[in-house]
Order: sequence, then C-alpha cells, then structure tokens
Amino acid sequence: MTTSSPRVHYQARGFARRLWMFAIAGVVAAAVVMIATGNRQSVRLASAGSIAIVNGVSITPAPGWTVAHRGPNWVALSDNDSSAQLQVAVKPADGTDLVGMLQADINQLSGTPAAGLINVKNLSAPITRTLQDTNFQQEAFINYTADVSGPQGSIPVIGTFNELLNTSTHQSAFVDFRQDDSATTQVDSDGELMINSLLGQPISRAGER
Repeated sequence: MTTSSPRVHYQARGFARRLWMFAIAGVVAAAVVMIATGNRQSVRLASAGSIAIVNGVSITPAPGWTVAHRGPNWVALSDNDSSAQLQVAVKPADGTDLVGMLQADINQLSGTPAAGLINVKNLSAPITRTLQDTNFQQEAFINYTADVSGPQGSIPVIGTFNELLNTSTHQSAFVDFRQDDSATTQVDSDGELMINSLLGQPISRAGER
C-alpha cells in the first residue's frame, strides 16, 4: 500500500505501566541486533547538537532525550524517564525492495534471542511513500506491538519500524521507535521530530523541556 499522507503517529497505548530500557548491541553483516537491558544508564549529551551516525547522516535528539548507547554506525536514544526509545542503524542497502529490506531487518531483530523482542504483531500492512528529503528519498514503515523480555519479566510495548532508503548513495536506515504505557503523548511528537532530523530536516529546540 502506498500513501503520501503524513507519517502516522504511534498508536494509543493500553499496556501495563512498567518502565524499561534497551540498547543496540551491534550491527553484524548489515543487520541490526538490539538487546534489552534493565539497568543501563543514559548518557546526557554535552550539547543540544546533532549526533553523527555515519558520514552525512545524523540525528538530533528531541528535548529531554539522551544517548543510551552507540556504535560506529548506530545510536540508541532514550527519553528522560526511559519510557520511550529510538534506535537507528545506517548501513548499505540490500537491493531496492524497501518493504523486503524492512521485513528482513524486522526478522533479524525478532529472530535474535539476545534482542529480547518477542510476540511481535504487525498492526497493519507496510506503508510506503516517496520523500522529498536530503538524506533519504523512500520510506516504508509499519506499526507493531511486542513484548520486550528482561530480568524482571516481559514488558509490553508499542512502536514503529521504519526503513529509509537513499536512492543515490544506496544507504538504508533501520529505525525502531518503541514506548511503554508510562510514556506521555509528547514522545509521539519527539519521535517524529527525530526521524525528520534523520531525513535531513532541521529540528527546532525552542520547546526544550
């Protein structure tokens, strides 16, 4: 299904109120592996500037968001109470089938036991659209629910998987934005702002909290 409508906001939540946190463990053979953790400390940014992920691609944290973990071509961000997280990895694109790449990254993530992501359920078919942005020109995304397993048990989450493609450089970015039921509605706008900054759009920090 293809649409030119604005990005969908992340769905309303009705889960048990439990805090959780996770961070990317690494990127192996151009596939993303994310790992859950219950006690990782966020690192507050020294400045409000953008974070370079790879050459030419960066992301600007929304007000109140911090770096939880990062590597040579990926970064994990968390909001101030760890109720929402956004993780992104930039890598060479495996072909031009954007939906196929999205599904492959989702399968890699959910099929990796160390990632702790279980019971993944898509809320819709993948949606694709053409972008008029600097860093990426095509997007596919899908909303989902899942459980994140951790030391204190499984935590229900809701989120969106995004796959972005630069048709000129043949780079792709896999984005996983998740939140639990303790997250406020503000994190929806935060997630959209940060993904827009990844696309190459400026992010306003006038409303820094």
